[in-house]
Amino acid sequence: MIETRRLILRPFREEDAQDLYECLHQPMVHCFQSLRLNSLSKAREEAARKAEDPAYTLAIALKDTGKVIGELTAEPEDDAMLSADGVPDTFSPCWLLNRDYVHQGYAFEAAKAFLDYIFTERGSTQDLCLCRG
Repeated sequence: MIETRRLILRPFREEDAQDLYECLHQPMVHCFQSLRLNSLSKAREEAARKAEDPAYTLAIALKDTGKVIGELTAEPEDDAMLSADGVPDTFSPCWLLNRDYVHQGYAFEAAKAFLDYIFTERGSTQDLCLCRG
């Protein structure tokens, strides 16, 4: 779990389904259309799937209410090399927010905290490599 002034970045839980549905039933950005959720039952399935992958997917939750307003992921690159312990060495950070929470600095706050965690608290620059294609 990572805390900022206004946010908590944490693994998804199955009970996040309603908030996840609110984020993904009408994605704002075209590239997220493939993630679109058409029903609350699909959101429950997706929340359960995300809960199983806490290493690369984190919920962005408001610290004061616990409401999930988005997600932050580190997607392994297709051509990433594997470290000695079998972990990919190159990731692309991605985030998306519920449309009701954009333009308030939440994405920046979450991404900065995540990168600070990877490079400072984890003490490794091999955990995440930001690359431009």
